Amino acid sequence: MRIRRTPALLAALFCALLPGCDNPSEPKQVPTDELTFIRAAEDAPPLATDRVQVWAKKGDGRRTAIPYAQVGEYGGDDCLEFRIPGDALWKRPDGTLFQEGDSVLITITVVDPDRFDFRFEPAGLQFRSDKPAELRISYKWADRDFNGDGEEDDDDERFNFGIWKQETDVSDWFRIGTVKDADLEELRADIRGFTRYAIAGA
Repeated sequence: MRIRRTPALLAALFCALLPGCDNPSEPKQVPTDELTFIRAAEDAPPLATDRVQVWAKKGDGRRTAIPYAQVGEYGGDDCLEFRIPGDALWKRPDGTLFQEGDSVLITITVVDPDRFDFRFEPAGLQFRSDKPAELRISYKWADRDFNGDGEEDDDDERFNFGIWKQETDVSDWFRIGTVKDADLEELRADIRGFTRYAIAGA
């Protein structure tokens, strides 16, 4: 199975021309206590699961998602979607290269259901830099007080948030290249390695 992917990397090249994209002047590395994590709205539906697994195979595309639960007439959207092109797998955590037909079990765990915060395993798994995996996170059900100051106002519209990664639970967070689709209320990023990812702003 081949996955047709909209490359976030190409979109990022035109980021300066698009609203809501990364600002080069924003800090790129900060400790946890200096980040404002985007929170789920009080009326957000619960997630259907707090963990998903998928076997990624060299040569075949794969996709997995963490959806919201169906509540009443609400059919459920995807909170998170992860796409792995067939030629994306590169190195195992021990540094050995993937060969055609090799596979690996990927696990995505919700770290905090009140935030858009996820852990990807196995830690150290690497994808090709020219054929990365793609992460999509919807913020449709996010609290609109994006900057966390207790008020929903124009400052929230200007608050620049994106996808950040953290290598260990005590490490600083690093902002990665993020494309924001305001119409879909979705963030997209190319993923080249496994770690922890969350939506936040500095």
